[in-house]
Amino acid sequence: MRETSLLCVLFVAVALLAGVLSQPLRADELRLPEVHKHEKCVYDNGSILTLSDAIGNALNNSPRIRSAAAAAEAAKGTENQAGHLPNPEISFEMENVAGSGSFGGTDSAEFTYSLTQTVEIGGKRSARINAAKAARGAAAEALAVERLNLERDVRIAYFNILAEDEGVSLAVRREQLAKDVLDDVSEQVRAAAKPEIQLNKAEVTYVTSVIARERKEHELEIAKERLAKLLGVSALNNSLDRADFFEFQAPDSMESYRANLARIPDMQRFSYMKMEKESLLDLERALAIPDPDFSLGVRDFRESGDQAFVFSVSLPIPIFNRNKGNVARARAEAVQTANDARQAELILELQLTQNWTQWNISYSEVQRLKTELLPSAEKAFELARAGYAKGRFSYYEVLDAQRTLFDAMSRYYDSLKLYHTVSANVKRLTAVMQ
Repeated sequence: MRETSLLCVLFVAVALLAGVLSQPLRADELRLPEVHKHEKCVYDNGSILTLSDAIGNALNNSPRIRSAAAAAEAAKGTENQAGHLPNPEISFEMENVAGSGSFGGTDSAEFTYSLTQTVEIGGKRSARINAAKAARGAAAEALAVERLNLERDVRIAYFNILAEDEGVSLAVRREQLAKDVLDDVSEQVRAAAKPEIQLNKAEVTYVTSVIARERKEHELEIAKERLAKLLGVSALNNSLDRADFFEFQAPDSMESYRANLARIPDMQRFSYMKMEKESLLDLERALAIPDPDFSLGVRDFRESGDQAFVFSVSLPIPIFNRNKGNVARARAEAVQTANDARQAELILELQLTQNWTQWNISYSEVQRLKTELLPSAEKAFELARAGYAKGRFSYYEVLDAQRTLFDAMSRYYDSLKLYHTVSANVKRLTAVMQ
């Protein structure tokens, strides 16, 4: 009876191993769509949404792009308004009416019709125009910044989904492997071929694999939700194109990227902001100089029927208000903006250095994983499988080699995910709008 049980266990083990060996396990084969048959798969979900289409859809539907575009339009309106002259004033004055004696009624009345125009002096209009032009330029650069930020965010979100999908696929296979081992150990424990502690270990491994699979599925759902929100849709109902996910290249030299840093929209926006603040400072200085009002009119003498021209000039006397407070504020804001620009430049340089360095590291890691670690893990599994067929290795040694291959693949996908993130950041930090 015991021999029969052992034969059954051996048959189960051989059957399980045959199933394992029949699966495609090479690194390049694991990226094929047929191995992505899990419930959350993004490769069998309707029409394909390419990365370029995703970026285009996001740019067309994004509220933050529309908001930045509206701000640019508002700045354009401000610029158009800034060049207008003050409106003239028309006035009518009636004197010597409804009095007593000879001034009763309107027979002795004097009617004055006049036109008054304020003349801006001190460079107020030019300063206002320059400030509005600079503000419009800053708004246009802010729109470009938002477009680049959104494009980077979509790119990262897109590749994150692909990485998470690969992770779910591996987690499903790990879970199935753990389930196969648990079934095998259960049979052997029931046949008294293994101690019960081995069953406990197998159960822990299986439950751990289930938890890991559920966590990876949750992370995939979060990644899909993030891209959907960037696209302006409630849910992602498209398949994704994985063609570019496995493509990688080394970054160019740091100097080639740093050369563009001063010309990216972020820094150009600060240049316009500094120009705006400097023009507003000029405007506040000019406002300290009062503008004269010139008036020209005609006076009609009803009693004699004569007429005469009336000309007047008025000029405020800057005794109580010389606009010193506003000048001081504008000067401080100009200094603040200049320092903000310098701080932004330092932050961008640091971000570029960090992401460029990480790009180099992740590129080297992906390359070594693909050319060294993955081939070694694949070879180890092939040797274990061949050795098992010849009776040199046990069933569990083959399973251990398969786990090692899965671990290598998981690290490979994580490294690719990081590679695409940091390379997208570098390209964003050095993108110069044409």
